[in-house]
Amino acid sequence: MVLQRNRTSGVRKILTATLAFCALSGAAWGEQTTNSKLPRIVSLAPSVTETLFAVGAGEQLVGVCTFCDFPRAVEHLGRVGSYLAPNVEAIVAKVPDVVIGVPPNNPEAVAALRRAGRRVVIVQVDTIEQIETAMRTIAHEAGRDAQGEALLAGVHGHMAAVRARLDDAPQRRVLLLVGQNPLIAVGSGIFLNELIEQAHGVNLAAGTGQQWPRLSLEFAVASQPEVIIDSSMGSDETGKPQRLGIWRNFPALPAVRNGRLYGHRSDTLLRPGPRLAEGFEELARLIHPECFQ
Repeated sequence: MVLQRNRTSGVRKILTATLAFCALSGAAWGEQTTNSKLPRIVSLAPSVTETLFAVGAGEQLVGVCTFCDFPRAVEHLGRVGSYLAPNVEAIVAKVPDVVIGVPPNNPEAVAALRRAGRRVVIVQVDTIEQIETAMRTIAHEAGRDAQGEALLAGVHGHMAAVRARLDDAPQRRVLLLVGQNPLIAVGSGIFLNELIEQAHGVNLAAGTGQQWPRLSLEFAVASQPEVIIDSSMGSDETGKPQRLGIWRNFPALPAVRNGRLYGHRSDTLLRPGPRLAEGFEELARLIHPECFQ
């Protein structure tokens, strides 16, 4: 009876958080609120843009970076370069009240914007804690603190529900890749490592002490991964059969032998923003599919 009451209480907490998110952010992701007194914003990162839309501030955006592609409403917004190579003149011409970006950025461009009288805010997004702080900061800069708290409540509730599914799941050795040529993995000190651990995974590349370590094939094979997730991006993107072919040369690997070899390129998982919980669920389903059947 006590166990049942505890489970019921946990479910109620998750539902309460989710309902609060829905109630306070009704303007988010598409039903934007128009208010001429709210700050005009330029975003220099996809995660910043996604957060602004998630808190209902999409109509406050007057410019976005080259790589901003979600949600679809972003398609009509003017482009002002990338976060590494922002177009200072184009940004100044937008007359923004604030320009928001993430590392790595272009220090010279940031300095030029500040000399031009533009306010520049750089948010850190390496860890889950930093991502949550970044979402609060972005919401505050947009004048939408309440919506920011509602967004975070929804993220927390969703992640708690996923963790509850994994209560009895065993630990599995995981290799999460973002490049194959060279072999680049997710290491330590970043949110993706935290998500692997919360999904009852053991990140095989965490011991390198680097965020994005380059691995030898020999190291990867010797580590005997039970789950391989290939999120290869960039110029080495070659299509699922070829990307996975390198691993199928090792049929004795636990990940290959047990059918836990995945080609999974996902902005939802890789971007440090408001879809954090959705990315966590994607990852958890790959590591422990049996917990979601």
